[in-house]
Amino acid sequence: MSNENYNDEIDVMQIFGMIKNGFRKFLKLIISVIIFFKKKALLFFILLIVGAAAGFFVDQYQDTKNNYIQEIIIEPKYNSTKYIYDFIDELDRNFKDDFFLEKLGINPDNIKNLDKATIEPLIKGTDVLDNLQERYENREFFKDIMTAYEEDKLKEEEFRNFYKHHRLTLKFKNKTDENAKIVSSILNYIKSNQYYQDIKNLTITQNKNSLERNKKSLQFIDKYLNNLNNNPSSNPNELVVIANEAETPTIASLLKQKDLLLEIINEQEEVLVLDKEVLSIVDYGDIISARKKLLNRTIFIIPLLLIGLVSLFYFFKYMSRTINNFVKEE
Repeated sequence: MSNENYNDEIDVMQIFGMIKNGFRKFLKLIISVIIFFKKKALLFFILLIVGAAAGFFVDQYQDTKNNYIQEIIIEPKYNSTKYIYDFIDELDRNFKDDFFLEKLGINPDNIKNLDKATIEPLIKGTDVLDNLQERYENREFFKDIMTAYEEDKLKEEEFRNFYKHHRLTLKFKNKTDENAKIVSSILNYIKSNQYYQDIKNLTITQNKNSLERNKKSLQFIDKYLNNLNNNPSSNPNELVVIANEAETPTIASLLKQKDLLLEIINEQEEVLVLDKEVLSIVDYGDIISARKKLLNRTIFIIPLLLIGLVSLFYFFKYMSRTINNFVKEE
């Protein structure tokens, strides 16, 4: 029994000895690394300065160049929102087609200056609610939906057509006189789409005809009400015209009809004045210079990369010498 205890003590001492030797080797390795970097301090200092300088100039070149940005607020008409978004999304690919550029009237060399074109809605929950109220009668139901809806959901594609205004952003690499021509060509091409031109022309023609009829109806009602005012009747619900099968016209119903006609006429006149194009320009912003944010990435990456590569070189050199010594000893 005493021999077993003695053997156990020896095993424990051996384990502790192995741990001690391992820890000693680990400390020697750390000390060797420190001594190595201490001997090569001047070299690594030079690498640090050279790398930082190189990184600084790279950052200056990449991250602080000026962007020339133009933001245009547009209002799509005649349900053309999806068409406009698809057109802008496909611009990068279409700009590689010389035939497409020819249709736009843009020089292929000039279009290289356009870095990016994007479009996004100016999100207003009330725009969605107003759109739903125009389509459906149960307004209170949709008010409850909009109250419970997450704002992030309103940014999704299916809501784009609901928003009244959208921001078209164009980023240019350099400031040239051709930038304004490029923007104008893009907007004119969107407006010239034949399908939406036909819808626009038809809608305007229908509105003109309907507006004329509504104005004549309004004149008739005003004329009758003026005559009635000059010759008041004892019965305010006296028949005015030949009775309709669905509803017998009265003075009260005529007044209601007049208010409805006034509302419709105002809407039709608004369409004829404001909806002459497939899209309206709400704010045609100027091309402004915007300096990119300095990220200071390579000013740290390059020095660390240089120091790492040099350290790796010396490590492989040390391993090669160690292996050679081991082979010679054998």
